[in-house]
Amino acid sequence: MKQLFFSSIFLGFLLGLSACIDEIKLNVDTEQRTLVVDGFVTDNLGDFQLKLSQSAIFGVGNDNILDPESGAMVTLSDTDGGSYPYTELEEDAGIYELKEFKAERAKTYFIDIVLQNGKHYQSKPSKLRSSSKIDNISYTVSENTFRNNVGDLVTEERIALKIDTDVRAAVEPPFLRWRVEGEYVIREAGGVNLNPKRCFVTNNLDQNVVSVFDASALNDGTLKNQEIASTLLNFRFTEKFCFHISQYSISEDEFNYWKNIKEVIEINGSLFDPPPGTVVGNIRNIDNPDEIAVGYFSVASIFFLRDFVNGDELGGTIGPKCGRWQEIPFGCDNCLNLNNSTTEVPDYWEL
Repeated sequence: MKQLFFSSIFLGFLLGLSACIDEIKLNVDTEQRTLVVDGFVTDNLGDFQLKLSQSAIFGVGNDNILDPESGAMVTLSDTDGGSYPYTELEEDAGIYELKEFKAERAKTYFIDIVLQNGKHYQSKPSKLRSSSKIDNISYTVSENTFRNNVGDLVTEERIALKIDTDVRAAVEPPFLRWRVEGEYVIREAGGVNLNPKRCFVTNNLDQNVVSVFDASALNDGTLKNQEIASTLLNFRFTEKFCFHISQYSISEDEFNYWKNIKEVIEINGSLFDPPPGTVVGNIRNIDNPDEIAVGYFSVASIFFLRDFVNGDELGGTIGPKCGRWQEIPFGCDNCLNLNNSTTEVPDYWEL
């Protein structure tokens, strides 16, 4: 599986962009572009992608668009002299791929990036930490009542994903981060198509959410009932919903980076509150240390699992999105129109 660290990049706000979260103001030169780096490697064998882009110039065109940085030389290196080159994808400018790689615990890694204009960037060297196993998964369903944009009271049901994990076997002080994706089945509306298709659709469940934890604060080394994701309980749970759960064991430096981002995202202050400071990543221009790229290149151990659940298991029957309608909901006449959808049955899907 190709792996890209931010399915929805938590980078835009660092430059005053609004790709994912509320805009904030930082002390940046609005006439200069800044390199944006999005990538990671783990101890799980696979193909890893790294995305390079340049921030837009403020006030020129669309400030929210990142321009791909093509033609760079990207290499993963280790302090033992190993070198692992990335190759830019022909169909996706600015996305570079490292195939069939697995990080090793005995080595220290860093990313090396040379742009076409000669600028040279490197990340701080980083080692893998020992991974921690998720011991248990549970779900809770709750109702949330709020006022919508027009002032009406709305009640929605949400499902929270919670986990237990044991970090007592970790060699180093454990710092954890979680990423969660969801995948569901949708069947096209009957009567619209003679042969209605079934699509498998993937959703990012943690956009605008950073889930991290300093497990060194645990008294007994066990983390229980930790909520790591939440989503609407709706038609996606009609048949079967799959949670793809990644638990990363990260360095203290990376933990502090994501903790700072989490604090920026969750700010609910007033106009008179002081603006947050710059969140500094681990990538710098080696010829000009004052020039810091946006982003964090991570070297992390991973524990990955999938868990399936449906509405019946959660205590209620949930109706499908696509039935017989006078006005066909989007995707019900052609489910391939939905983002991240495919008719190919995943090999891991439970029948």
